[in-house]
Amino acid sequence: MELIYYYPIMVLLAVILYFLSLQVIIHAQFLFDIKGTPKRKTFILEEKESKHLLNKLTLFMNEKKPFLDGDISLITLADSIDINPKVLSFVINEHIHKNFNDYINTWRIEEVKKRLNDKTYSHYKMLSIAFDCGFNSKSTFNLAFKKATGLSPSKYKSSNDY
Repeated sequence: MELIYYYPIMVLLAVILYFLSLQVIIHAQFLFDIKGTPKRKTFILEEKESKHLLNKLTLFMNEKKPFLDGDISLITLADSIDINPKVLSFVINEHIHKNFNDYINTWRIEEVKKRLNDKTYSHYKMLSIAFDCGFNSKSTFNLAFKKATGLSPSKYKSSNDY
């Protein structure tokens, strides 16, 4: 007898649930990229500002060489150039298409390659050069070097010896 009083409430709840489900399906494009096309997160940074920050970062990396510090982090680098760490990460991802660690290791590898090709460093051991360039372990150095050049550090060095 008393169940009949619950039917209007159940119908109302069913309608609300149906409505909310429909809203989620209709607005799924905001939650997921259904077409698989990459969407730029313009809500974080405008393109012009993003490129400006990339130039500022590149200039800083060339001049100050913060990648030589084995303890560099996204936060310390962002503080050095007075940028929010999330914004810095976005700029690196957006323009360089790498994560922070790969970005830093790219700079380190380039510095290692310069030193390997420089006669003044010819008496240095490979691992010593790697540590001087900011790498903290032999395995990380070897993996990053092979990923960047396609060669092991020793093969690279022997192929460039004169």
